[in-house]
Amino acid sequence: MRSDADVRSLFQTIGGAALGVGVGLAILVLGFVVSRLTLPDNVIDASTTTAAPLASVARIASPGATTPATVLPASAPPSPAPTPRPTITADPLIVIGFTGHAGGVNYRLAALTVPTGYTLTSPIDGTVRIDLYQYVSGSIRQGVTDQPSYPYIYVTGGGREIKLRPGVVGTDVQLLVKDGDTIVAGTPILKTLTSNPSSWHTFYEASVLAQVVASVTAQGAEVDPVSTFKR
Repeated sequence: MRSDADVRSLFQTIGGAALGVGVGLAILVLGFVVSRLTLPDNVIDASTTTAAPLASVARIASPGATTPATVLPASAPPSPAPTPRPTITADPLIVIGFTGHAGGVNYRLAALTVPTGYTLTSPIDGTVRIDLYQYVSGSIRQGVTDQPSYPYIYVTGGGREIKLRPGVVGTDVQLLVKDGDTIVAGTPILKTLTSNPSSWHTFYEASVLAQVVASVTAQGAEVDPVSTFKR
């Protein structure tokens, strides 16, 4: 038979082993409890998680990383609008030369046909003289105040004299110069108000329907007036 000392040693060994097992179990239980308390409830096992489609995964910048700025392509500056070319309007002035007879003298004349509202300018530099005539009972008069007046407009300069014969002043034409004016080439002389013919039509030849009849002298002698007025 075993002695009491042997029995007591056996129990001490068994008790020590049991105590070790109990302490190990207690540590495991405590670790489980602590893990449940500290880990969030929504932790999902990575092995059972299905990866989301790549298209739905948002890119998240790392802390401290600089997001590169989006550079938009520079838009080309708008092309400047082309400068419109000035419209060149043809001068409606029609110049026809003819020979007219007045007071027993033949004159070299130019018939200037222009539309209503046309402004006739001086072709030369010079000094203006204006004479007014009236047509009374088939004769040419001056100083008759109760009758329409037909102006004769002279521009004298540079050895030449231009003589213009329009229609009735204030009715057919508006004078833009006055007697004694000094003008330069291009100065407006008169503006037509109607399409009525010149005084030459009334005084001498009814067949001449131009709005202005002109003549030119150089050094006192008649010259062809057409080249003076043609543009």
